[in-house]
Amino acid sequence: MTSRGLTLSRRATARRGLASLSVLLLCATLGCPLSVSSQTTPSFSTVIVFGDSLSDVGNVREKMEDKFFLSYPGGSYNYSDGRFTNSSDTDPSSDSYAGVWHEQLARNFLGLPAPTASLSNGSNYSFGGATTNDGTSDRTVFDNPVPFGGGNNTINIDNIGRQIDRYLNQQIVDSAALYIIWGGGNDLFDDDSAANVTATSHRVVALVNRLIVAGARHILVANVPPLGAVPFYGDDGDKQASLNRASAEYRKELNADLDANALLYSSTNPPTIYRLDIWSLFVRFVANPATYGFTDMRHPAQDRTLADPDQYLFWDEIHPTTAAHFEIAKEANRILSGAVAPTALALNLASRANVQPGENVTIGGFIITGSVAKRLVLRGIGPSLNDRAIPGALADPTIELFDQAGASLAFNDDWRATQETEITATMLAPTKDLESGIVRTLAPGNYTVVLSGKDGAGGIGLVEIYDTDTANSTLANVSTRGAVGLGDEVLIGGIIIGSGANVITVVRAIGPSLTSAGISNSLLDPVLDLFDSNGLQIGTNDDWKDGQPTAAKATLLAPGDEREAVIVASLAPGNYTAVVRGKGSATGVALVEMYRVP
Repeated sequence: MTSRGLTLSRRATARRGLASLSVLLLCATLGCPLSVSSQTTPSFSTVIVFGDSLSDVGNVREKMEDKFFLSYPGGSYNYSDGRFTNSSDTDPSSDSYAGVWHEQLARNFLGLPAPTASLSNGSNYSFGGATTNDGTSDRTVFDNPVPFGGGNNTINIDNIGRQIDRYLNQQIVDSAALYIIWGGGNDLFDDDSAANVTATSHRVVALVNRLIVAGARHILVANVPPLGAVPFYGDDGDKQASLNRASAEYRKELNADLDANALLYSSTNPPTIYRLDIWSLFVRFVANPATYGFTDMRHPAQDRTLADPDQYLFWDEIHPTTAAHFEIAKEANRILSGAVAPTALALNLASRANVQPGENVTIGGFIITGSVAKRLVLRGIGPSLNDRAIPGALADPTIELFDQAGASLAFNDDWRATQETEITATMLAPTKDLESGIVRTLAPGNYTVVLSGKDGAGGIGLVEIYDTDTANSTLANVSTRGAVGLGDEVLIGGIIIGSGANVITVVRAIGPSLTSAGISNSLLDPVLDLFDSNGLQIGTNDDWKDGQPTAAKATLLAPGDEREAVIVASLAPGNYTAVVRGKGSATGVALVEMYRVP
């Protein structure tokens, strides 16, 4: 892009209530986290780069010097020499990191010389302003552009298709080289329509194939960050939303297109395509900035004389600081070395609520994604809560399973009455005969489980959903609607994350929005807390815009009412509990929702 872009501990490397519910959740069968053995990064002969201003190290500057005698980007414009980022000579300055991401990747991780600009006979063909198209484009720049546009200094730059053509026409393909393709940001800045998202994804895959056909064996392909999160669009909510939608959809479509393309090369010696998920990395940045050493995710560091740019995500209104570039380089090295495990799955889900008659019943919703059916165990728990000193337990729970059309698929009162053999075989039989259970194999789709008390009885109950097989489908999202009262009468949602890499999880507490769905006594101001299996609070939020608004919007899961609450977290395998309560003495019906971001 003409970018605005994007932490080992950074400095170390660069400078060389839930207790009761937690116990219940721990009773479920939980695989140990997948350990990733130390891997070795492949030995590449060199690095060859095709891209935009996130990767440009001098091609735009050389064009500007030749035509207008302006060294842009450069020191006179408060940029690193030839790069759209900071350096030891900018204001403010930092010497912690030097160069853009692929330079740091080559030097710090691969032990190779950093790629230099192709117009200076180097192997980096990137141009600021480039799209994924073929041919060239006229881009107009002026002093400190955000982004390319305005002014009267127009240069002709190579788009990424043209960059690859120039390389193939001038050089012999090196089968031991690492080839990098990172573009798409400018395509979506120029046109964030659904049609252009699809076209951009198709173009990138075509570029990959162009290199493969020519003999390239190692290609790294990156997607784009949530483009609506760049500071340039900080005051334009509509543009933020449209760019975030386009970025998320581009990530999804590019993955699907690369999957389909891989089938064409499923030979005994296929090329290796590395996927660098910039989108999810960026969401982790804005959700948990302290983890990466960042303190400011919304403002550019450029021209803030007393600021420490290493604590900023952005240098200007579009491009990342060198500290953020380091984090990208670090993540790229993890991908290249095979040190990234498959993303963990949500195995088991549970919600505790005060079950009452009418609209105060407890309703659990979940989504199965993928292409094949998945076998689940559903449980309605009440009497056994007395054994865990939970007062007012639901004496005789019933559960009923519905599909997304509202058709009833199964009902159970006492678990031994219908599927005793099947439930016992799963090792997940309830401990009390009055509790309920259903075993069902369900196709991908949306489902609802209603937990109620027999004959209209009330009390504290649990609705639980267990994934019991390894089918290639995922238990993705869960929501539970229930009554929130005073004191211990909170709404509790629990989730178990299985083996694998950390997973981005969005937890929401919804109340006011339920009014439009016909709920007359909705919780008007929900507060959300997130706890780990030790009861340690790892997040809290009252009003979502006062917490992690950039992350919530980037995941497209920002609530419709400012009083509702959101926590975005990168969760390691383990058990987690979300608690919804009312602010002050507020009571009413609320939703607790947990979304696994794939």
